[in-house]
Amino acid sequence: MILLKMIGGESFLEFTLLSEEYLDLIMKWRTSEHVTKFMYTDIEPDLNKQKKWFEKINKDNTQLNWVIFYKDNPIGLISLNNIDYIHEKASSGFYIGELEYSIVSSRILPYFLNFYFFEMKFNKLVIEVLSINESMLKMDYHYGFRKVGTLTQHIKKDGIYYDVEVLEILKDTWMNNYQKYHKLKAPFESRGKNSNE
Repeated sequence: MILLKMIGGESFLEFTLLSEEYLDLIMKWRTSEHVTKFMYTDIEPDLNKQKKWFEKINKDNTQLNWVIFYKDNPIGLISLNNIDYIHEKASSGFYIGELEYSIVSSRILPYFLNFYFFEMKFNKLVIEVLSINESMLKMDYHYGFRKVGTLTQHIKKDGIYYDVEVLEILKDTWMNNYQKYHKLKAPFESRGKNSNE
């Protein structure tokens, strides 16, 4: 049984910037059924396309991607997209690629939100979740996200249209109502330095 230590701010989690060495693994995760069924798009298992995708996003200053490590094992990916440094907002999403670590998914957000609000000092985070992904929505609400609206029949997969729920959380909400999670810190690698505070 996998247990995640959450006492005294200690954690077995680390977040390492995505690099080319992980592209095979990312491709394996993204083409697995338990991940791709909740994604907007399905990708082909083509490493050359993965490399082109990585080259493109690696030059994009409006997004960051981290490989999630648990006890030194890569288990998933988390991203920041549409980063707006002027208005201090961004969108985000993550998945756990290794099924045996799926229990860890419920513990990712507090570490990420602490990094996002305390260290990046941003004001708002927006996420979009397929309405069929009930477990993810439940977790998001648990950590303070509120529903902004529903994009009806927004995504078409395998001939079926799916609704998308749009959620957001403000820095004030996290700071004022979720203090019990504030001690949960994990190292996030950033471009040019590591964040360990």
